[in-house]
Amino acid sequence: MSPSHFVPQILKTLLLAIPMGLKIPLVYNTGGYDSVETIKALDGVIDIYLPDLRYASDKTAKQFSQGAALCGNSRQAIKEMYHQVGNLIY
Repeated sequence: MSPSHFVPQILKTLLLAIPMGLKIPLVYNTGGYDSVETIKALDGVIDIYLPDLRYASDKTAKQFSQGAALCGNSRQAIKEMYHQVGNLIY
């Protein structure tokens, strides 16, 4: 599952909460199948992306989840996530 359909509400809420003092790392927990446009909308807001990618091959995705184009789309979304936040730092 992906919270993509809630992104407008998430952003609206955060734009109210951050000026009021919200100072915690913001984590976006997703199945990894968000559109690149959705991830770009979160640029500068999310501190940690947590994609739970299930398939590395479109063939396997189609076989088990009827999702032929899932992998190509998810790779682009994950590249955008990485572009925004970079490497994991411990």
